[in-house]
Amino acid sequence: MRLVDLDGRRVLVWGLGREGQAALDLLSGGHRCRPASIRTFDDGPREVPDQARQVVDLGDVDVIVKSPGVSRYRPEIEAFVAAGGLVTGLTAIVLAERGGRRTIGVTGTKGKSTTASLTAHLLAAAGVEVELAGNIGRPAVEVMDTSAWVVLECSSYQCADVTVSPEIGIFTSLYQEHLDWHGTFERYAADKLQLFTTARHSFVNAMQAALVAHTSGLASRHLVGDDDLVVSLDTLTLPGRHNRRNANLAVHAAACALGGAHPGFADALASFAPLEHRLHTLGRWGELVVIDDVLATAPEAVLSALEVFADRPVVLLIGGYDRHLDYRHFGATLATRTHLSVIAMGPAGVRMADEIERAGAPRPVTVATLSDALDAVDASTPGGLLLSPGATSYGEFADYRARAARFVAELTARGMIVD
Repeated sequence: MRLVDLDGRRVLVWGLGREGQAALDLLSGGHRCRPASIRTFDDGPREVPDQARQVVDLGDVDVIVKSPGVSRYRPEIEAFVAAGGLVTGLTAIVLAERGGRRTIGVTGTKGKSTTASLTAHLLAAAGVEVELAGNIGRPAVEVMDTSAWVVLECSSYQCADVTVSPEIGIFTSLYQEHLDWHGTFERYAADKLQLFTTARHSFVNAMQAALVAHTSGLASRHLVGDDDLVVSLDTLTLPGRHNRRNANLAVHAAACALGGAHPGFADALASFAPLEHRLHTLGRWGELVVIDDVLATAPEAVLSALEVFADRPVVLLIGGYDRHLDYRHFGATLATRTHLSVIAMGPAGVRMADEIERAGAPRPVTVATLSDALDAVDASTPGGLLLSPGATSYGEFADYRARAARFVAELTARGMIVD
């Protein structure tokens, strides 16, 4: 949907967070479109458990422009669509306005922020004007009219609304995630795939069987395996096999945008630093090296992080808000790890601990809060302390930033020496 399609229509902006406010500012400016009316509605964070929901009147609405956190599959929205109403989002509008041109869209259950940031970094190293926006924290509307290349990080919530794909797409990984929003894994996968429907080129991680299977119908697909290299990745400083794969996808997409690899790619790979909250070393607490991997909110991301620390003892903090994922494989894998001490937090942690115990390993320590977890850590034993939760923070914290901030504050109070 383009902005001109909103002319004369009654529009509801649903959600007034960062992206919703940006959408409201765009629509109410009067110079790009002239809706017949604009109303707003915000019923609070979707993640607050058992929160009483306000009722929204959709009787005088033609189009809903919703924030990413508002699920398309809420009953009132599904009824609205069934009655002929239209639903879109800011990212979808921006892609339609650009016609997808000079745009690289990046999605995946995990790895999308790093891959999007690295893609932009590679293009900049080649001397190309580039803008990074989207789910990474900058509303897409800020880059809607630029002539530069645009790299958009797209969450599954944003992908679900897309009708015009970016020129180039990247799909990093596909695991169970956000089932509370999408309802089922199959619908989650289908919503992710919306980003690639009209793309000219789609670069897909070939090393994950589920992702390969779900993208088999993409005419634009280029499978990228570990040996499919445009340039050597030997200069990459990011740790972990998963980051090497993310970097390989980024190089393929950047080379596609440029018409070929650039000599500056090698130095760009070397100079790219890990993003905050992604295997980010904070400092030392006693004999422990402290690592913040708080954005590892899927079990598979935790297992990828543990690969980096396969040669050293690790105290692993897992758990948080329970989204009713299947933790059987996760628990069975952790049960086989040696030199691993697990402390499980919150409702998800209890279920994770159940699966570890069911797989034959001793039951991990289970606690209610992050503070309780740190109380249970013995900092006198050498190794790593890894906060890689495999679950979101909701319930105890407002978001991952709040959880990370508490982690730092608690450890600082306990004597952590910050790097």
